[in-house]
Amino acid sequence: MRKFSFLLLLSLWVLTPTASTAQNRENPNAVYAKLNFFDYGTLNDEDFKLGEGFEIGYVRNVAPFLNIGLPLKMGIAKLPGVTGNTVTSSLDLVVQLGKISSEAKVSPYAFAGAGYALEEFENGHAQFPFGVGANFRISQYAFINAQLEYRKASAEKRDNIQLGVGFVYLLHKAPPKPQELSDRDKDGVPDATDQCPDKPGRPAAFGCPDYDNDGIADDNDDCPTQPGASTTNGCPDKDEDGVADKDDDCPTEAGTVKGCPDRDRDGVADKDDDCPTEAGTVKGCPDADSDGVADKDDKCPREPGTAATGGCPPVTDRDGDGVADDKDPCPDAKGPFNGCPDSDGDGVADNLDKCPNSVGPATNYGCPEVKKETKERLEFAMKNVQFETGKTELKSSSYKILDEIVGIMKQYPDYKLDIRGHTDNVGEPERNLALSTDRAKTCYDYFVYRGIKAERLRSAGFGDTKPIGDNKRSAGRAKNRRVEFELVLDFENK
Repeated sequence: MRKFSFLLLLSLWVLTPTASTAQNRENPNAVYAKLNFFDYGTLNDEDFKLGEGFEIGYVRNVAPFLNIGLPLKMGIAKLPGVTGNTVTSSLDLVVQLGKISSEAKVSPYAFAGAGYALEEFENGHAQFPFGVGANFRISQYAFINAQLEYRKASAEKRDNIQLGVGFVYLLHKAPPKPQELSDRDKDGVPDATDQCPDKPGRPAAFGCPDYDNDGIADDNDDCPTQPGASTTNGCPDKDEDGVADKDDDCPTEAGTVKGCPDRDRDGVADKDDDCPTEAGTVKGCPDADSDGVADKDDKCPREPGTAATGGCPPVTDRDGDGVADDKDPCPDAKGPFNGCPDSDGDGVADNLDKCPNSVGPATNYGCPEVKKETKERLEFAMKNVQFETGKTELKSSSYKILDEIVGIMKQYPDYKLDIRGHTDNVGEPERNLALSTDRAKTCYDYFVYRGIKAERLRSAGFGDTKPIGDNKRSAGRAKNRRVEFELVLDFENK
């Protein structure tokens, strides 16, 4: 016990702190190797039993004055209750409170941790080391190390003390070359990386002048006196739509057409679009016959005409049935029904027959009626087409349902599909309207991708304005978050 007390006093004298610089954070990694001398006898009421071994390890600085160490030890020990020498080994994880300084002469530290020890590479048990140590600098990156530790063991009569002496080396980068340190304009950015080496600037702008301090050099900044983003060449963009405020027709609303919203994505901003929820070419409205007269104003939406004749052809009688074209619902086909034929013979004149090539009752405009089971599948789709939360991306489970609707569209070639998006009332109404519109458009785009013609599709969003459930309850809100699919014969009459 007197020998242990002597070793402890000697170590405390060796490890007396010496003034040093701050923790070395530029070179946080170190490796070491040392010789260890250990004793299992003194702490277990037996005679002093000296053993020897070696230790290698790695130390990482993780915070000021805080290091993590990983030591691996192996040696020959004289163990209590065991005759002869025993090969011992251990692997520890320790926390050091101290520093490895490349400038101080002495860098003291204290440590504690936990590890696992083996005897003859078996008979394992836990050990808990703690102690003190110091690193004595012999060069900027090399040190002599001395360490004293007490190891508390979970096995009986395996407590021990260890004294280690070894070598520690700080891992470091090679010093910069003289040309890499040159800084002609004295702005703190080396000429090697300074894009404006003769003009003082800011590091964030690679050494170039940056008056508004937005990280974009003045020479490349379209708004050098106003901070902005790189996506807008250094100009402000309040609505963050990628269009600089100076070029944005709607600077407070995010959009895609000169910075303005375009819900139907037809290239006409909503503010200028007469049909903001329907894609079109005439002031944003559909024009089926491409005669320059929007369908909503065209008296003959399927026949090209002029604005002077309300979108109808000039007054002629092309089919020679005695009914002038401007009076003839079917000017290119003779027929007994006020000048119109009945191509499918279902008793509904072609001009009134929304499905002139398919037999259907007059009560359904001459079109085949949609079967009950088909309506049930569309209602099922309304409840089961799902999106990622708060987004417009479809969940993978929805693709099978949408493909089933594609099959229905092929079964009913004379019908069109009305796609209507809805949300619950959580959030701002404007946001809900935009989300419902975009979700309906996502379904619209999917059907086009699957081969359904765009003219057979219409999508629109209604936000939280048409609930079918109680928004005060979670079940009701779940019902309100939906996309409805309805087969229709004519969008205009819906």
